Parts: sequence; structure tokens; C-alpha cells
Amino acid sequence: MKRKTSRLILYLATSLLATGTIFAEEKSASEVSEPLVPEAFLSEPVYNEIELGIGYVSDDAYKFGRYNGLQTQGPFLLGNIDTEEFDEDGHFWNIHGSNLGLESRYLRLEGGLQGSYKLFLEYDELPNYKNNTVKTPFLGIGSDSLTLPAGFDINTNLNTSLNNFELKTKRERINTGVIFIPKQHWQFDINFSHENKKGVDASGAAIANGASQVVGNVTTSLLAEPIDYETDLVNATLHYIGDDGQLDLTYHASFFNNSYSSLSWQDPFNPTTAAGSMSLAPDNEFHQLSLNGGYTLPYHSRLTGLISTGRMTQNQDFQPYTINTAVTTTTLPRNSLDGEIWLTTAQLKLSSHPVNKLRLNAKLRYNERDNKTPVDSYNYIVLDSHNSNKNPVQNRPYSYKNSRFDLDANYRFNAITSLRGGYNYNEMKRDYTNAEREKTQENTVFAKWKIKPHTTVDLDLFAEAGSRSGSEYTPQPNQNPAMRKYNLADRDRTKVGASIDYMATEKLFLSARADYNKDDYTHTTIGLTEATQPVVTINYSYQPRHNISTYGYYTYENIQSSQNGFDMSPFADGWQADFDDTIDTAGIGAKLTDLGRWAIGADIVYSQSIGTIEMKDLVNPGTEDQYPETKTALTSVKLWTSYDYSKQLSYKLGVWFEDYSEDNWAVDGIPSYDPATVANTLLLGNETLDYSVYVITVSASYRY
Repeated sequence: MKRKTSRLILYLATSLLATGTIFAEEKSASEVSEPLVPEAFLSEPVYNEIELGIGYVSDDAYKFGRYNGLQTQGPFLLGNIDTEEFDEDGHFWNIHGSNLGLESRYLRLEGGLQGSYKLFLEYDELPNYKNNTVKTPFLGIGSDSLTLPAGFDINTNLNTSLNNFELKTKRERINTGVIFIPKQHWQFDINFSHENKKGVDASGAAIANGASQVVGNVTTSLLAEPIDYETDLVNATLHYIGDDGQLDLTYHASFFNNSYSSLSWQDPFNPTTAAGSMSLAPDNEFHQLSLNGGYTLPYHSRLTGLISTGRMTQNQDFQPYTINTAVTTTTLPRNSLDGEIWLTTAQLKLSSHPVNKLRLNAKLRYNERDNKTPVDSYNYIVLDSHNSNKNPVQNRPYSYKNSRFDLDANYRFNAITSLRGGYNYNEMKRDYTNAEREKTQENTVFAKWKIKPHTTVDLDLFAEAGSRSGSEYTPQPNQNPAMRKYNLADRDRTKVGASIDYMATEKLFLSARADYNKDDYTHTTIGLTEATQPVVTINYSYQPRHNISTYGYYTYENIQSSQNGFDMSPFADGWQADFDDTIDTAGIGAKLTDLGRWAIGADIVYSQSIGTIEMKDLVNPGTEDQYPETKTALTSVKLWTSYDYSKQLSYKLGVWFEDYSEDNWAVDGIPSYDPATVANTLLLGNETLDYSVYVITVSASYRY
């Protein structure tokens, strides 16, 4: 039955006021969300619900509001809307909106005719508040030209010249599309997306003050980089779905445009004589055509495949070698990079269940990157000052061919035991000028044993071993010949793990899991030599009554790694850095319903991390130096209650308290400029963003 037009108008008007969900880091609001209050605070899923209310943030907390827009003290609108309408003739529409009163707002309108077509229009925003304690003497924040005030002298009037600003960006995206079903077995999808990202970020830059020598004549600065990106995406897919298989033909296009091509700045250490410039992210395009499908074979088998080809281009005009007119330069060999890269992917996978107890999977995948960018010699200028005509360099277009083969089998011996095992092969062939390692190959075997010794117990044991080796390693010119890049070096990888699930009673469930990962870089003298990562997780859920549910968990993670280094001259001055990071996270929660018309709940989380760095002198064993510990601690408490005034109307109250503290010796107490500790370096003087804040929400929810 059709609902009255007046009700539809009411729903649409209400959606323009609705707010309420906090979204996670740098993802679409429709993909990842974290409720303002615990999930249990929200009513059970229904087809139509409108929630309106108001909230209050107790204090300014920039880090707390980084992605949700609740960084400022004061009131805010709270609400959600989820509504659907289906007609007897198959027409439908729905509206989903959240956070429409905040900077993390999201709205999606959708409608169509079942079995024929569907249209949608989507809009979302996502802020990223990074830091509001930064300071700089530069003028022109947010532009591509940073200048210093008249008469600026970093040694005499820096503090009086500092300006506060914010490191923040905001992303706004509009997405629209349509799905057609022209006839049985066929479907056509097409959607368009436009995204704009604006704000200010931090970027490091340096200038060499001296044409004859670089070492000892470099000044560095942290700059305010302007962000103004435009990204357009197009996706179109033709689907065919048959009785035994399906086939998809897809076209994808991406267009990126940066409103700023470069960033220039005055040297704060030599403001009257030196200036620098650097290029920013260049405009580029990407086009891809892919075909994938699957077909059902006899003996409970299925074959799937994929083939795609894509082309990336980048022809942004080059910036000049330097903006320093006092330095003699040569002509650039070309006006732009004329970058062109072709990507090819092919994959074939066979899954089979030939007999009742055996399952088999085999997958072959091939990726190729063919970089057709022209190679030229560039007489670059080192840091806008030092002329390198005697040592021109060539660009190194990076190409590769990657082949992978995966095979695994699972055999169930009986109702108690099954065994799964397999083998993976990964080969990478690289092709670029002076490639450090032209070829690497990695072999991996794994096994998993599942045991069910009792109807209430499930036990899993897991092990994996892999080894990477390859062709001879060739260090780059002017590099220590003993250095190895970790992603190219020989490596032995080991993983072991175990998990147990125990249904103690019908109301109590317990589980535990332990994993241990180790990487050993067997032939590395300089670089990353080893890394380990043990992880232990324990959790439970307990439901003593039908209307009471509780849960809890604890996770321990320890990340350790060692890195060796040597001074370039002389090589004998060797050191070893040992990194040790420990993270503990615990949480408990409870939900009580059917307390008359009341329901209550709680969710408590505590997490802390401690990081240490210990330096060892390899030339004089026993000499050690340890940096101060870095620490973080987070406590989050969410309490809520709801009252069902009627079957349709509920009132809700939520309280969210969060406390965060951080000790970071590399940030805290470091001034913008201190010649005694950071000579020739201008920083932003930012501090870690500790906070203690609570949020109160009051709302009404109407279901229909």
C-alpha cells in the first residue's frame, strides 16, 4: 500500500535535519562507521526509523574530533534516518542519512523499480583534524607562496613573528549512478564520483646555501602545504548471469587534478638571499578495462578468471631546476615527464570438491607493470643551490613482472579432525636502471590442523614457513655496499598459532588465540635484520538471562625489530637500534533489556602502548644509549539507557567519556627553533594532543 504523500514530505524534510554517526579514518562514510554511542544503544534494525536529538561536547579536543567533527566545545545536532517505501507495483525508494549537522555528514537517496532499474545519489564529508598547536613565521598559509614578514630575523624576532594555524583537511564527495536490467540475465551499472579535498598539511623542505658544497650548508623547514585536490571516478559494468556461469565487463577511469603545481618559500635562515621551490602532486589519469567471470564444472568444481589492462599517464609540466637566479642551469631535456605505464593482470582459479571429504583450490595470477616513460639525463640542482652538471642523473622507470601460484587442500578425516595445507610461490622480476635486485622468489608452505575433541571444544593449530631469495644484490652508487633494502633482502618468515573455542555452557562462551610471527633477514649486514610479533587475544561472552548479555576481551601485542647501521665514512662506526613496542587493550560491556520499558548498557575500553628504542655501539660492545619511552593511554567509557514510551517512540540518553594521554620525546617540548639542539632547522613547535572530554546525548527515536 502506498503511504500518504504528506508523510513522504515529512520524512524528506526531517532527513535534512538528521545527524548522528561518527566515521572512521579516511574511508567512505558508507563503508565504515563508529556510532556516537555504543551499537547496543541503537534500536534493533527496522526498515523505518528517524532519530533526532541534541548532544554536548564538554571541551575543545582536536584529536578526539579528528574524524567525527566533534573537536569543539558546545552543542551539536544528533540524528539518523533510515526509511524505505515499497509499492505494490514494484517501485521503491529509501533514504539513509546521518551526521547531517556535523562535518562528517552522509546522505544517500535511492529509488527505482524492482527487476528493472535503480538510481542513487550520495553525498558525504569527512574531516581530518591533525593538529592545532602548530606555529610558523610564514605568511600566505593555504597558498603556493610562503613569505616571511619584513625585517624577519630567526635569531632575534622569531617568537614575535610566529602565527598559529591548523593542520586539517576536509573531503567532500558526490556519487551518483544507475543500475539497469534491460532483460533477463543482463544488468548494466554505471556510476560517477566527484571528490574535493581541501586544507593544509605539513611538508618538509630544504635549501643548500652554497654552490660548492652541500654538506654543512643545508637549512631545513617544515612548511604549510596547500591541499586542493579534485578526483573524478567513472565505473561502468555490463553483467551477464547465466545458469552455469557469469561474465562481467568493466571500464574504470580516474582523473586527478591538483590546483597547486608547486610550493615556494623564503629561507628563514637567509630570507634576503635564498628561496626554494618544490613540486607538488602532479595531475594524472588512469583508464582500465577488465573482463572476469566464472563457470560451474562437473564434480562440484568451479572455474573463475580475470583479465584486465590499464594505462596510467602523467604529463604535468616540469618546474624549473631552481628559482635561484644566481645558479647557472641548463635546459631541461623535456617539458614534462610524459609518464606512461601499462598494467596487465590475469588470474585463473579452480575450486573443486571432488569427493565429500576433500576440497581443492588452485590459483595462478600474473601482474605486469610496463613503464614506457622516456629516459633522459637531468643536470639537477641540489636543493636550489648546488649545481650538479658534473654528475647528471637519469630517471629510473620501474617495470616488473609478478607471477604467483597458490595451491591448497582441505581433507576432513572424520567428524573430529581435518587438515588443511598448501603451497604458495611468488616470483618478482624487476626491470629498471641500476636495479638493486632484478629477481626475487619466495616459497611458502602452510598447514592448519582442526580438532574437535568434544562437542563443546574446537581447537586449531597453524604453522607457516616461507623463504625469499633471489639474484645478486647490487647496491646503488654512493651507498654502503653492505646495505640491503628490507623488501628486497633475503628473508626467512615463520608463523605459528593456536586457537581454542570453548562453549562452557549454553550461556558462557570462551575463546583464546595466540600467534607468533618472525622475520629473519639472513644475509643483511646493514638494514633491518629481524622482526618479531607475538599476539595473544582472550575473549568471552556470557548471557545469564535472556535479557542480559555481557562480553569482555583482552589483547596483548609486542612488536620488536632490530636494525644495523654504519656511518658512510668511516664504515667502521657501526650501531644497532632495537625497537620494542608493546600494546595492551582490554574491554568489557553489558546490555540489559526488558526492564519494564527500560534498557541500559555499558561499553568500557582501555588501551595503552609503550615504545622503547635502544642504541648499541657495535665497535665498542657494552656501550648503550636508550631513548626515553614513548607512551599512550586511552580510556573510553560509554553508558546509555533507553525508554520505550510506545512501540513506535523511544527516548534515549547516552554519556561518553574519553581520556587520552601521550608522551612523545620527539615532539613534546621541542621548540620551533633552538640553535643548541636543532640548528639550521625550523619546526612547527607542535605538542601532543592530550585530552579529557565527555559527550552527552539526548534523543528521540520514532519507528514505523
